[in-house]
Amino acid sequence: MVHRAIAASLIAAILAFSSAAPVRADDYPSGNVTVVVGLGAGSAMDVITRMYGQALSTRFGKPFVVENRGAAAGNVAAEFVSRAQPDGRTLFVASSGVFAINGIFFKSLPYDAARDFAPIAVYLKTPFILVTSAQSPIKSLPELTKAAKAEPGKITYASSGVALAPHLAGELLKMKLGIDLNHVPYKGNWPQAVGDVAARHVDLAFSDPSVAIPLIKDGKLRALGVSSSARLPQLPDVPTIAEVIGAPDFEAVSWHAIVAPAKTPQPVIDALSAAMIEAFKDPAIVGRIETMGLMPMKPPLSPAATKAFMQAETVKWGDLLKRLNLVASQ
Repeated sequence: MVHRAIAASLIAAILAFSSAAPVRADDYPSGNVTVVVGLGAGSAMDVITRMYGQALSTRFGKPFVVENRGAAAGNVAAEFVSRAQPDGRTLFVASSGVFAINGIFFKSLPYDAARDFAPIAVYLKTPFILVTSAQSPIKSLPELTKAAKAEPGKITYASSGVALAPHLAGELLKMKLGIDLNHVPYKGNWPQAVGDVAARHVDLAFSDPSVAIPLIKDGKLRALGVSSSARLPQLPDVPTIAEVIGAPDFEAVSWHAIVAPAKTPQPVIDALSAAMIEAFKDPAIVGRIETMGLMPMKPPLSPAATKAFMQAETVKWGDLLKRLNLVASQ
């Protein structure tokens, strides 16, 4: 009986050790990988994830299957992935809102972005175009500044919602220029918001490029500047806001990141990072991203650089949310 008890204990110990053995990069993945996207099917994030997901499938020899969980500003998807097994077989793709804004804006969340995820890569930025109607008397940022200072609060600007990146871009511009603009949130309805700008129901908007660029080229909107640190290839004659206002540190963009649950083995994180870097050498992937008005990062940030970038963005937008009294307001 004693011998049997000892033998049973040894077997249990061996099984426990085996189940806790770290996943190695050379045997990763052992099966299909689910990539949870925090936006709905057909969104730019979804389309791009499916593109590089094919490259990851080829590299690792296992399917990378995209699953859309687009609800509650990405929080539903974030909670789901934060509770997944840290074996690299469940990954999460979301925007800067999830990783740098939601934790400050919402009173409570069922996840902690800094604690519950292991960064893999930030791989693109979404710039915004500050637009007005082609019929507007405002033809430049200096003219906007002059008009806004002459009648504080009269000029309106649309966004896709409170505390989302386009809203914060507008607030950052107000702060930099020392002007007052009246915010009009549209709760995610970009086509209506930008259409209302074209029709002069609202004066301005920081618009997603995919919505604004066709209307700019059709002569319905006028671009005053872009919120990224570099000009858009599709609009090479439109200056960056940083250029015009003489503030090199002005950058107000959203971005896409891919992460894994915390405690995912570092060799797996490194293998996925290397695969993302390789995928973004493909001209087809990079070219498709650029045609959507987005800015691919070539190469994507490393895990360590991604972590540092996320921390810096959290501080940047957290400070602005505090100025706006929007901390824990939802």
